[in-house]
Amino acid sequence: MSFTEHPLRRWAVDEMRLRRFAPVAAHSEIYQVVRLIEADERNAEDRWLINARPDFDDWALAPRHGSGHTLGGIHFLWERHTEASTLTLIFPQETPEPARHNYIQWLENWPGGVVRATQIRIMPSAENIDAELSAIGISTDEMVCCDINAGIRLWSDFSIHGDGYGRLLITAGDVGEGERGRIVQRVQELGNYRNLALLGFPVVQQYGPQLDQLEQRLSDHARRVASADEDDEILLNDLAAISSELELIRSATGFRLSATAAYAEVAADRLSALDVQPILNFQSLTDFTERRLVPASRTCSVFRKRLSDIAARISGVMHTLDVRIDSRIKAQNLVLMRSMERSTQLQLRLQTLVEGLSVIAAAYYLVGIIAYMTKGVAATKSGSNSEIFVGAVTLPVVLLIYLFVNRLRHKVLKESGEDNAQAEKRL
Repeated sequence: MSFTEHPLRRWAVDEMRLRRFAPVAAHSEIYQVVRLIEADERNAEDRWLINARPDFDDWALAPRHGSGHTLGGIHFLWERHTEASTLTLIFPQETPEPARHNYIQWLENWPGGVVRATQIRIMPSAENIDAELSAIGISTDEMVCCDINAGIRLWSDFSIHGDGYGRLLITAGDVGEGERGRIVQRVQELGNYRNLALLGFPVVQQYGPQLDQLEQRLSDHARRVASADEDDEILLNDLAAISSELELIRSATGFRLSATAAYAEVAADRLSALDVQPILNFQSLTDFTERRLVPASRTCSVFRKRLSDIAARISGVMHTLDVRIDSRIKAQNLVLMRSMERSTQLQLRLQTLVEGLSVIAAAYYLVGIIAYMTKGVAATKSGSNSEIFVGAVTLPVVLLIYLFVNRLRHKVLKESGEDNAQAEKRL
């Protein structure tokens, strides 16, 4: 190889070849089972696939698909999907019953729960069709009969029979074995994806009443938010509880509803590819499929939309509640600021009053100092030593107190400046 290959090239090629159906002879019988495989059952499935399988002359196995073939013409196909596995056995008409029974038992004992099991009989032509329908037990009361690709005609009542299998009767048509296999594969994929899509409908039925109650609670909560009498904290806690319950429902239904939408779309594609032609007085495959699949898938789609709408409504109510709380906080802050403003004005008035009284006190003390100095000067004539001493020390004491206070003020200012500088460095 002279070129550099992309690491996903071979994966893409294998993916395109993954769902190949084996050739189907004009007179044969097909058994197919679709099983939901839980994660803890995957190992058991692998062991059953490898260790319990009957004899095959050719055997090929890959991580997600496998096939086997015997010289007697028996074909086996296995395919692993995201949550299910499809198992198919194709028997030529002349396969002995003991050999057929051995392979069918292996198929029926496979791990996992059966979602769909079908037995398909391929006939060369529609001769003796009534006898064939009676032989395999297809009821004519609500029988589906129509033509599909390449002139192939299909009959089925799409009911589960006593052995657990559904029944289909298909004519071989004027087509080769390979193309017949592809047409049968489309028919089977239509039924398989239809059943898988319908699994979402019981989930909607289960959680629908809970969603109805949740929606009603949200409407009541929105009315409470509009009222000014409710406590904000209680409203916030109740809304958080509603949001949590919604998320639980979304978590429980998310995967199944998404899978239902995907399966329903694939089933519609397969139905379109079959080019169904109705036959007078019979239900067609299109009628039968769309009669229940379309309403069920639309119900699931509406349920998903309701989940999204309720989530959006919760967000809207939360925004309204936030605005309400924010408005209340702003109103409280305004009241607080007005109260602080009144306190500041009162403090200013008191300070003005104190300053006025300080002038009187300063004048009183200044007059006292002058009196002491005057008495000291007058005492020099009378010879009173105590009054001379008081008059002499008055000015030095005032000067000393001034210098002491001035030094303390400078010290405090210096320490404040250093603290501010350190704070600025940390920032």
